[in-house]
Amino acid sequence: MSLNTALLNASSGLRANARLVDGISDNVANALTEGFARREVDLTSTVINGYGAGVGINGTNRAEHVRMTAERRAVEAPLGASHTISEAWERMLNVVGEPGAEGSLGEMVNALESNLITLASTPQSATEQAATVQAAQNLVNSLNAISSENDSIRTDAELEIARQVDTVNAALHDIDDLNNRIVHMTNTGGDYNALMDERDRKIDEIATIIPVSVVRQDRNQVAVYSSNGGVLLNGKVYELDFEPKAGGVTTEMQVGVALNYLQQDRGANIGFEDITAGTGSGLLDGGSLGALFELRDSVVPEYQGEIDAYAVDLIERFRDLMPAGFLDGSGEGLFVDSAGTGVAVGMSNRIEINAAVDPTQGGEVWRIRDGLAAAVEGETGFGDYIEAMSDALAVARTPTGFALQTNAASSSAFAGEIASYFAGEAYRADSDLAYLNGLSETLAENEINIIGVDTDHELQRLMVVEEAYAANAKVLSVLDELMQLLLGV
Repeated sequence: MSLNTALLNASSGLRANARLVDGISDNVANALTEGFARREVDLTSTVINGYGAGVGINGTNRAEHVRMTAERRAVEAPLGASHTISEAWERMLNVVGEPGAEGSLGEMVNALESNLITLASTPQSATEQAATVQAAQNLVNSLNAISSENDSIRTDAELEIARQVDTVNAALHDIDDLNNRIVHMTNTGGDYNALMDERDRKIDEIATIIPVSVVRQDRNQVAVYSSNGGVLLNGKVYELDFEPKAGGVTTEMQVGVALNYLQQDRGANIGFEDITAGTGSGLLDGGSLGALFELRDSVVPEYQGEIDAYAVDLIERFRDLMPAGFLDGSGEGLFVDSAGTGVAVGMSNRIEINAAVDPTQGGEVWRIRDGLAAAVEGETGFGDYIEAMSDALAVARTPTGFALQTNAASSSAFAGEIASYFAGEAYRADSDLAYLNGLSETLAENEINIIGVDTDHELQRLMVVEEAYAANAKVLSVLDELMQLLLGV
């Protein structure tokens, strides 16, 4: 080996050591950076004319594990959906209340029944009359609040759909731009690893909203599809579009009638088309976006339907099961439909107590004893109508209009069964969320163990590089001494 060859070998060793130090320092600095994949410098021995010529640097590789990343992303979408559904159930149950909880719908019914029993024993008591009317008003307020919250949940879902559509569109355009920049860096030999980190972060941003499938293409580009086969990005961005309902969502609104579909650009020859979302098998279902449509179009309306059916039953009990003498001039009972339509949809929002007993509407509380059409107070000891109302609440009535109840039951039992059924749904949603959270954390940890930065390992590598750097430097020092000897001859 000539001195010149030795000099070249040692110099290449120092360059490789410097590149290794650069990669290790980058790894350690980004050990806690979300979405950062470990960098590894690829070295190779160089041979010229059959002789060793030092070390060559092929480039810096980015650690990745395609299968592990795909498995982790496959859980992100159902996790996003479960989180969305679970939050909505929490809001709904906070208003209806769990069975037996103070302030719950069931307890409001029990309170009215208790007040009626007390009033039946002291029908002359103005205090008990007022308390009973207030108990009826509290029950109405509870039903109104449930309906109002359901409308709010659907309205919030609409607004969140629009926000998530904007998020997906923005992320897809960013991925498309990053694809182009990575292609340019690939063609010019630049380092595009940081761009690939950013692209993966953008894909992850979409993955909780829509389940994604990523397909690798030439020159390090990627195409993005939904797991159900919808095209999101392949050479161009296939944008989504959604227009939320101005003024919010109300109970009677349905998709395709008053509520808009999700739309997607199908290309220049087709334009934007409606997409059915939220059914579980739609092209973009499976993530939080599909769950929001499911909330708006099926989960909340089903829940609302049961509450409306309960309100209808309440009106009918205090009308159809009461003596004719108790009813007002229009044949209505203690509870009425404020719109007078009798339509079940939205009844829980329209139900109110009869104005005849409501002091705020010019009524008199004593009419709850003497009858809603009474012009003057009757016998103070008269309690027949009060007992009839108590019986109307307690009688086992065949459910009408309910989707989830088939057995005859009292008003209190109906309220309890509604709360119990949907409390069970909420519990299942929470259980699914807990399971998916745990699975997501496990898969994320497994992925990080493979492609993330282990600072202990990096520091061990740094010590090896330090020794190699010192050895290469020593070779150069010896070569310098030899050259000085030769020059001195």
